[in-house]
Amino acid sequence: MDPLSMVLYPLSWILTLMFLKAGLVKVTHRLFPKDHESASERFVLCAKVCPSATLGYTPPPAGYMFVIGVIETLSAVLLILPFPEFHKEVYLIFSVLMVLAIYTHGVLSQFDKMVVPTCLFLLSVVLYKAGHISPFANSILE
Repeated sequence: MDPLSMVLYPLSWILTLMFLKAGLVKVTHRLFPKDHESASERFVLCAKVCPSATLGYTPPPAGYMFVIGVIETLSAVLLILPFPEFHKEVYLIFSVLMVLAIYTHGVLSQFDKMVVPTCLFLLSVVLYKAGHISPFANSILE
């Protein structure tokens, strides 16, 4: 295993698990009830500054949160399943989601909350550019 893969391997695990948890928090209250409640409260503000609001459509907060959660969850699941042909696209999806999160926090002047999405954005871009295959798929394919 080359040095770059040795660094990207654990980082891709972390990224996948972070998006899986974040998505599940948004999709259902059953697994992480306190986190879900907190996310529901945050998404009231997020929906108001959603990029579609500039076009005249403000999504309902619960629906907006659910859609983002489904995208995060399904994307993380795609990294877990042995479909390496989709992994680059998933990292691109994660990058776009993090750009939107950075935008949202910036518009809301929550600059301290921009740190994690910025780090996840950069990691997603690095994994995308490296064409890295998720460790979950590697272990299943071998």
